[in-house]
Amino acid sequence: MPGALIERLRVRGFVPPDYDGGGLLNVAATVLDLLGARDDTDPPPLRALDPVLREGVRQVVVVLADGLGTGQLRALCAAGDTPFIASLLARAQARDQAQLIEATTIFPSTTAAAITTLNTARTPQEHGNIAYFIWLEEFAQVTQMLRWGPGVNRRGSYFDDQRIDPRDYAKVGSVHGRIRRRGGASWVIEPEIFRMEAMTRMHAIEAEYAGYALPSSMSVRLRDLLERRPWGDAPAYVYAYWAGIDSVAHLSGPRSKEHATEAALFDRALERALGGRKPGDTLVMLTADHGHATTDPDRLIDLIGDADLRELLRNPIAGEPRLAFLHTDKPDRVKQHLERRYPNTFFVFDRDEAIEAGLFGRGDPEVARRRIGEVCAMLGDDRAASIVKVDGQIFKHRGSHGGMSPEEMNIPVLAWRA
Repeated sequence: MPGALIERLRVRGFVPPDYDGGGLLNVAATVLDLLGARDDTDPPPLRALDPVLREGVRQVVVVLADGLGTGQLRALCAAGDTPFIASLLARAQARDQAQLIEATTIFPSTTAAAITTLNTARTPQEHGNIAYFIWLEEFAQVTQMLRWGPGVNRRGSYFDDQRIDPRDYAKVGSVHGRIRRRGGASWVIEPEIFRMEAMTRMHAIEAEYAGYALPSSMSVRLRDLLERRPWGDAPAYVYAYWAGIDSVAHLSGPRSKEHATEAALFDRALERALGGRKPGDTLVMLTADHGHATTDPDRLIDLIGDADLRELLRNPIAGEPRLAFLHTDKPDRVKQHLERRYPNTFFVFDRDEAIEAGLFGRGDPEVARRRIGEVCAMLGDDRAASIVKVDGQIFKHRGSHGGMSPEEMNIPVLAWRA
């Protein structure tokens, strides 16, 4: 059965996640491995990473460009929008202490799950932060999983109540704590407004935090840390995050002029942080949490307004605009309804079949079974669905993710020594 689902996905042109050495999960495992903190419970490191790039590494820098899929990166370089990254690709092609690994992200292809995987070296099935919107039994409502707050509101977190400790809801430990317990240092460079967000407090509280107010300052924080080396001779991990490419891809689309302009700004910031540094004991890995599929807001499928579907569900719809989680006691009727109302539109599969096939990762599936609906309805092409109204509004994006198209799943791991 697991093989049958994987084969069905591939026949339709979807890209299943690679958790066995060729994915985002393995970037986190590589960080642990290079810094002497990986153990037998961890997934394997990146299998394709050139041994030459691993030799003598004392510092690892992971730069995560939110939403920058492999296809987008190649198109931007070809158009001349990102000359610094293009120069690194040229170095990789010449095997000049650089390498491009074409990897996959986790599934669903979404930030909440991916960044938690980077922070923990664990799959979505293990850490439980599976999608952007999740039905949480603990709070009896659909929850936005970046801030752990009510999905129907744009702001607010359950953890605003000081009596609730977010660490009590973390299912797994962090890579930051493990590195520090082995005598290393760990730093996170993110927007200052993320410092007290739920995700940070749950999975990055053990890291030192270098916040920035404006995106341009990300490069300043990164260069400053690498030049000062406040950790001395200890091994060190630095994680730096850039949000803008994802934001503009949602609003304007991943092929838009706005997307190209934001990528150019990121490229320049990256060059100011790392350009001109001779190859040394630092391994840099530029990667992404997911890519973007171009979606047509005029073809949005209104699942929220589907009263007949709602009557078949036990809980409100959750998941992603490209992957609806449908909690139901009537799975066969739900599948029949979707095919009748939206023929040849959704790729539908059962939750338990997906868990058995390893789509959400490895480990005990108990939490995943509670948080993923019995029926999963995935979209491809240029389609997305309304699944949650936030402050009374629905998302009408020109770029979306969460599904399993090549545009969403394929991510770069561009590695070089600095």
